Amino acid sequence: MVTPTPDTTIDAGAEKRFFIEMLTKDIELLPAIVDLLDNSVDGARGLHPDGDLSGQWVKIEFGDGSFTISDNSGGISADIARHYAFRFGRSRDFTGVKRSVGQFGVGMKRAIFKIGRAFAVQSAHRGETGNDDSSRFHLNVDVEQWAIQNEWTFQFDSVDENIALAPDEVAGTTISVTNLHPSVQDDLNDPTIVQALRTELRVRHQESIQSGLQLYLNSDKPLTASRPSLQASDVVQPVFKEFQVTSASGGVVDVRLYAGTVAPPKREKNTDPEDDGQAENFQDPGDAGWYLFCNDRLLLVADRTPLTGWGNPAAAYHPQYRLFRGFVYLSADDASLLPWNTTKTAVDRDSPVFRAVQSEMKTTLYAVQSVINRAKQVRARVEEEDPKPEFLVAMDETPDRPISSLLTSSQMVTPAPPPPKPKAPPTPKVQRIQYVVDPDRFGEVAEALGASSGSEVGRLTFDYFYDQEIG
Repeated sequence: MVTPTPDTTIDAGAEKRFFIEMLTKDIELLPAIVDLLDNSVDGARGLHPDGDLSGQWVKIEFGDGSFTISDNSGGISADIARHYAFRFGRSRDFTGVKRSVGQFGVGMKRAIFKIGRAFAVQSAHRGETGNDDSSRFHLNVDVEQWAIQNEWTFQFDSVDENIALAPDEVAGTTISVTNLHPSVQDDLNDPTIVQALRTELRVRHQESIQSGLQLYLNSDKPLTASRPSLQASDVVQPVFKEFQVTSASGGVVDVRLYAGTVAPPKREKNTDPEDDGQAENFQDPGDAGWYLFCNDRLLLVADRTPLTGWGNPAAAYHPQYRLFRGFVYLSADDASLLPWNTTKTAVDRDSPVFRAVQSEMKTTLYAVQSVINRAKQVRARVEEEDPKPEFLVAMDETPDRPISSLLTSSQMVTPAPPPPKPKAPPTPKVQRIQYVVDPDRFGEVAEALGASSGSEVGRLTFDYFYDQEIG
């Protein structure tokens, strides 16, 4: 009798519904939409290695139960779509774009699943020569139907390969999501959340917008980005350091660190200046804090926590530091070297690269705080002086300049503060004596002493007794 060979296989496959739920559980709607934008930005950068994104655009539109993002970022080739773009996780043999924002290979799929239950992708990719090496495809997926199938694959609705795109055909990608989740539909109908999304897009991709990318959100006008600036002049120089951090794997991360102050808001003439130390006057910290970018994607926004040195070792945030700004840019050809989490909403605190940069941030914050503290101390001493000391003139009137125009400086440079005023000589210690006497007798003593007041009579009689009996 033949003994049957036991089945030694253990099923460790993933349940699609569970996978989808877990994939979308830890990301909110706005970061998910920004993740979709990341892909468009990476495509635009692939077309322009010089960093000039002029002529590139991304349009985000929603309403009537649908959400669409479209771009002219070069498109996805049919081959990349077939083997890489829709896989869950980044394949080891996929090199991608240098200094990209995407890293983990889950952002696009997770964002789509977060937004709705059905999606379509249309893409046209222009090849390197443009002659019979281009492609286009169309893909439609019902996520509910796909979730009950065993295969982890999608099917092209149509695909054309080895073709030539017409010169006027846009090489780009359009992703349309329909059958939106009820919570997503509610959020996209909420003007407050839409405004928050607008701010999120402007802030998170401000570097790409400044480099020429036109980003539209339900509008014919592109979003504008704030330009990072610090006070700088011939007499005031903020910190600007450039250095490299080598990871454990030997990869190199380039670092640019800027820190200093911004110009204080202008006050109306003949108004009392607000005390920098009165916290109740400045409940809103505004934009004060650290901003950290990874491959030009903003990761930390106005951070004022111990993570970036506040309270350890520098002073904890206080309204007197409301003019502090710090900007840190980490850049690497290999995005896996950068210290971000999978949702790109926080840093990986355990990253050796971040820890090396964190040390520089803490040291720099302490140094800039020292300048701000000196300004407060000098202001308290000489607020009424005219003319105002050069140190305060520099701190109050130096304009902001874009950080791209700054020169390297290992420390914050300002005019020397005025020396403190010399201390007045100490007031001699005295003892007051007071007593009541008969006015007639007082008159006789005063006349004998040649004194005209009670205090003078008191001093002369005290001195007489001291000289005769003690001295």
